Amino acid sequence: MSLIDRYIIKKYLSTFLFTMAIFTVVMVVFDVSERLDDFLKYHAPLDKIIFEYYAGFIPFYLNFLCPLINFIAVIFFTSKMADQTEIVPILSAGYSFNRLLRPYMMAATLIFAISLV
Repeated sequence: MSLIDRYIIKKYLSTFLFTMAIFTVVMVVFDVSERLDDFLKYHAPLDKIIFEYYAGFIPFYLNFLCPLINFIAVIFFTSKMADQTEIVPILSAGYSFNRLLRPYMMAATLIFAISLV
């Protein structure tokens, strides 16, 4: 694995994790605003809400939305690489498009395996 592969995989996974964090915050904010009346009506304790409700809610919906989050992350970091003209030097160095896709496939396989488990 070359230095460029590690660089692309690092950018891919960091963008994926950042996108997952943003989706998590948005999901929790919308869910809290929707269910706040129920939480207050039934006097639900905060530790039960966090450790029982949201401990199952967040992983379920993140796994459910993982393909969409993955697609958005790839679009974000690839467009940023193209905007900063990082792809042109990689291709000028003799890498083919198929070779450029190898780190994408490695990172996507890792995300798939984690999501599958």
